[in-house]
Amino acid sequence: MNTQELHIMNYEGLKLAAFGEGIPPSSDETPSGEIQTITVYKEYDKIQSPFGTIETAPFLELLWRQTGADCDGEEEDMVFPDGNTYRIILQDTKN
Repeated sequence: MNTQELHIMNYEGLKLAAFGEGIPPSSDETPSGEIQTITVYKEYDKIQSPFGTIETAPFLELLWRQTGADCDGEEEDMVFPDGNTYRIILQDTKN
């Protein structure tokens, strides 16, 4: 996918691009009432999440649109398509 196209994609298109393994089913609340943390390493093409692999570039565009977060070290809560809230931590590199 050409990352230059991401800024013109609509929300549904970004969701499909980000959650290529399938958008998790909807649920009424975050499991056990706790917010799970997902660390996003911007140097990687894919992110491992509690429900499968996520494509990093379209996910970062979704995160930015929902929260404004885009810098190393930022932490933001994001509501995923399954209705659950996850704390997203952005890191430029893993080391």
